[in-house]
Amino acid sequence: MPVASPKRILAIQLRRLGDVILTTPALAALKHRYPAAVLDFLVETPGAEAVHGHPAIDNILVYRAKNVLETLFWIRLIRSRHYDWVIDFLANPRTALIAACSGAALRAGPAHVRRRWAYNHWMSQSPTTVYAGLEKIRWLKGLGVSESSVPFLPELFLTHDRTAPENAVAFAPASRQTTRRWPPSSYAALGRSLHLKYGCEIRIFWGPGERALAENIAQQIGSGSKVVCETRSIGDLARKLAACRLLVTNCSGTKHVAVGIGVPTLTIHGSSDPAAWNPPHPAHQFVRLEALHCIGCRSNICAYNLECMSDLSAEYVLPHVERLFSRTEAAA
Repeated sequence: MPVASPKRILAIQLRRLGDVILTTPALAALKHRYPAAVLDFLVETPGAEAVHGHPAIDNILVYRAKNVLETLFWIRLIRSRHYDWVIDFLANPRTALIAACSGAALRAGPAHVRRRWAYNHWMSQSPTTVYAGLEKIRWLKGLGVSESSVPFLPELFLTHDRTAPENAVAFAPASRQTTRRWPPSSYAALGRSLHLKYGCEIRIFWGPGERALAENIAQQIGSGSKVVCETRSIGDLARKLAACRLLVTNCSGTKHVAVGIGVPTLTIHGSSDPAAWNPPHPAHQFVRLEALHCIGCRSNICAYNLECMSDLSAEYVLPHVERLFSRTEAAA
């Protein structure tokens, strides 16, 4: 293996928010194994916001390139930094090109992608699906990194130490994919039940283009609901989530932010696979229709009638939320 004790390492995970957050355990493991090495992280916004202040990262390089000339600028910049290792967790066409042209003695990337030509060290997937935060640590086994060296839960450093939360439950009902989107009427029914039984406020989170969805759910819940102000940064999102007892959410980036700051989560899963995206931890639970023949199909297009979302009732989800409520009461 080239450069057994690297002095400069570049890790790459440009996007998406959840994937960036789920890379942080691997970064922590790298820093633990090679504490004297400078560890830089190449990432786009908003991922750069999410990892701000992370102690494993020495320098955050905020990648911005919209054309070939700007990509060439980044290639020249990275070559000028003389990295010993470049580790590409994303392995899309652009990051593979950056790695291949980096000049690094070791260029690591996933073994299962078509662009593995860009790398001289292949990182192998686990034989069975495991939580992505742990999987990315396992990718580094061939680089001398132990999966037991650091916790596999992501940790973000966007808020101060978490104080006792308010009697509020956060909802994050949006998703880019319809196969991951629990219906607004179901969120509303769950919100009404929680407010009636526990007197808690239901705070509905939203981002760009999602306000109408949030307002629709709040209107259906009625008294006890609140549409939070638009979250304009990851830090803003983290601060508002930290004030809530728990988060009920689709499989989305908001969920991974909550995990990273220690807010308990209940994730609604349909097409997405909880084995990959939900941490095996008692504070982070999931619910789905296990008996459905197509559950966890991993497709963004439903071949049937979205039964995984439409047939999952609020009454079925409520006990899962209540168990997390009991956990937060015990911790208070």
